[in-house]
Amino acid sequence: MLVEPGTSDIGEAPLTTKAQGQFVLVNVSVTNIGNEPQAFSGTEAKAFDNQGREFTASTTAAIYLPSSNSLYTAVNPGNKVDGKIVFDVPVGTALTSIELHDSMFSDGVTVKL
Repeated sequence: MLVEPGTSDIGEAPLTTKAQGQFVLVNVSVTNIGNEPQAFSGTEAKAFDNQGREFTASTTAAIYLPSSNSLYTAVNPGNKVDGKIVFDVPVGTALTSIELHDSMFSDGVTVKL
């Protein structure tokens, strides 16, 4: 996973949105290793910093990022999808891990950044 440096806004004029702090983009690659179609949605992701603070993904910012691919994508068995999950965090925040879920009901998986 690649974490892109923070930015104050996302989008292309005139369609942009500004961060409360800074937008940090986490590039993910998700493979469906199961036997049934699953969904990838960055909206269920959570990120954590070294202070243990939890951040939710910004679906608003993802709408303004054409390459996000993280709002909702069906993934068939054996297929892979690449996406960017956007988090609005305080300026200077370094994310240390991300928790990914295939739905709000799953236990998810935690990945160190």
